[in-house]
Amino acid sequence: IAGGVAALNASGGGPDGGGDTAPTAPGGTLPAGFEPWRTTVLGGREDIPDELRCVTHDDDALFCGGGGVIATRLNAEDGSPVWTAKSPGVPAQGMHLVGATDDTVVGYRIADQDDPQGPPNEVVALDADSGKELWATPSGAQSTAVTGRTRDAVVAGSAVVTVDASNSRFEARDAHSGEVAWTAPFPDGTQCAPVPEGPRLLAMCATDAEVDDLGPGRSTLRTIALDSGEFGGAIGIEGPAEPVGEADGSLVLLSPHYEGTARVGYDRVLRVDPASGEVASSRFDKVYAGTPGMADGTLYVSGQTGLVTAFDPVSGRKKWVRQTGVEGASGPAAGEGAVYFSSATGRVAALSPDDGTSLWATDPQADGLTGQEGASPRVAVAGRAVFVAAADNTLFAFDARNPPKSG
Repeated sequence: IAGGVAALNASGGGPDGGGDTAPTAPGGTLPAGFEPWRTTVLGGREDIPDELRCVTHDDDALFCGGGGVIATRLNAEDGSPVWTAKSPGVPAQGMHLVGATDDTVVGYRIADQDDPQGPPNEVVALDADSGKELWATPSGAQSTAVTGRTRDAVVAGSAVVTVDASNSRFEARDAHSGEVAWTAPFPDGTQCAPVPEGPRLLAMCATDAEVDDLGPGRSTLRTIALDSGEFGGAIGIEGPAEPVGEADGSLVLLSPHYEGTARVGYDRVLRVDPASGEVASSRFDKVYAGTPGMADGTLYVSGQTGLVTAFDPVSGRKKWVRQTGVEGASGPAAGEGAVYFSSATGRVAALSPDDGTSLWATDPQADGLTGQEGASPRVAVAGRAVFVAAADNTLFAFDARNPPKSG
């Protein structure tokens, strides 16, 4: 298995995948023939709230899923549908598409919670050209209990690393064929989840007892050899910590702050160097509540009122604070010299990553709630094209250099 590692930001029934590094697409280009567009993705179940998310590949492929929509591919230039995947057998809750290779789209299909005898939660691969289901494998991962967010698989080059149905080992498959390349049993008495860190893959593990207590008080990180699944030495992490991205070759984690049993925000940032095993910690000046995420090496926390705070992930120092009109903002996305935050209404704010200066903002595009804390980014960026998901499976796209006028 070769190539870099990209996170599969899955969400198991709520948008809890917000703390992952947002990829930055090359700037300066638009898909051929691109014009601003707006569309509604059909095929979703009416009884399931909108949780649509999209991923891009190259400049012309846009894949979306969630909100009861299993999966769909759209032409990036005009929003027209290419294919729509159907749910096999008993309808699933939807599928969160979280990664794509040259020929395969990978997602996490959520089981129908009203039908315990129906299909289980599964990691699924679809053919990128036709939408045909190539393979599916059940997942028994308890990654939310281990890492603080649902992270049941990662894409590693042309392969997918998943947690097996019994929640006892990692399995690496060829993304297109599904053929198993290697398996790696978890260390005795632990449950693990895959965590990407730049070009490396890590395993974050907690003991069975800590997972049973609904949140580990201590966890360990180990490197995983991408060609064999061999584990490296254990690096201990004291206290609860949630991975949010990577900076300068180190994994960045946030430490949740609790008042009694209620989590009320984050109070410090940790950095783990997988090569040396060194763990460093920096405390924030106060507790920050909201949705965390990283983009272009900067750590962001976006609050429910639209307040965005940027931090240096190395020192924990606050870089800037900016009040936006994006209430309940999802995690950040970056591209074309800006960092973007969006709400369930489709309102988008573009900020300067240097000092938080407001570059532009759009009006709401759909009726919707303000969103939940921890939501993964609703914005996907490919070159100059910005793709935004809003309530009711609404999608719209525009040129980052010519955003919709506000007012």
